[in-house]
Amino acid sequence: MRWYERKNGISVLIACQNEEALISLCIRSFLEFGDELIVVDNGSIDRSKEIVRSLQAQYPEKIKFFDVPELPDLYHNRQYAFEQSSYRWIVRADSDFVAYTDGEYDIRQFREFLLAQKRLPIPKVYGAPLPNVTGDFWHTGLNHVDGKRSPNDPGRYVPRPVTSAHMRVYEVFPRFRFQRLGRWEGIRFNRFIRKISVMLDRPLWMHCNLKTTRSYLFRSERTNWRELGDYATYPTLESYLRTVVLQKYGTEDLDEAAQIYLRESIYPFLQPYDPEKYFAYPKLVIEQMTDNPIYKIIKRAGRMQREDYFVNV
Repeated sequence: MRWYERKNGISVLIACQNEEALISLCIRSFLEFGDELIVVDNGSIDRSKEIVRSLQAQYPEKIKFFDVPELPDLYHNRQYAFEQSSYRWIVRADSDFVAYTDGEYDIRQFREFLLAQKRLPIPKVYGAPLPNVTGDFWHTGLNHVDGKRSPNDPGRYVPRPVTSAHMRVYEVFPRFRFQRLGRWEGIRFNRFIRKISVMLDRPLWMHCNLKTTRSYLFRSERTNWRELGDYATYPTLESYLRTVVLQKYGTEDLDEAAQIYLRESIYPFLQPYDPEKYFAYPKLVIEQMTDNPIYKIIKRAGRMQREDYFVNV
């Protein structure tokens, strides 16, 4: 489909891999915002695919699901999803984003704003501040502790309470394409697009960085594996991780290494999330916190640990 043939609507691209705890919340929060939700899973081994297929059966006119385990990297996932999309506006979402569906940040207001925009020669691109919770819904990250950063930098991933606006909403333009940008992923002509982008002063969604213990470890090395780009030697993130885990954590057991990573690189860098100081929780998150918190970080015998509730999510 040529870029100028796209209908005036919104395609939400949701990259998914082992996000069984959040993927349902994510999809449900975007249902009234997007004209289509394109979920691409590249290698989940948990219940993520089962959950997405169940939602797709309920909303077949809205949700498109693709199980493509051979996609090695995140930008491949984004590009694959883009190639299945139909609409003028592209939203680059993650499967642990939960959109605001009511109140002053209601994402449906932003939908009306986008669809009212006139087409001009220069594409429109938007970003928004991103509130973050990590570990459970009640905690978020610190920049440092006593002036020290995590021993696992640059892989450490404990996002601050609110991170600055990143480009996430694009009007499709000629030769639009996702690609790898060093350690990260983005779109073609990224520097130019950044210059013309508009950063909103209100959030559109909350990043709920709630993962299994092993998934936190995998996330810590994902950008290192991506930057190396040696998919012939390390076709999967796990194959790469198994070459570095002994050196970093003194064990070849991934689960044991993951527990060490959580103790050393997540728990010391947490603080309570204050919705009055930062941004309010989305409605669906508040409901989830009440009905089934998924995880809850507690302190027991002087040590932080997580209790697991998410079996029935």
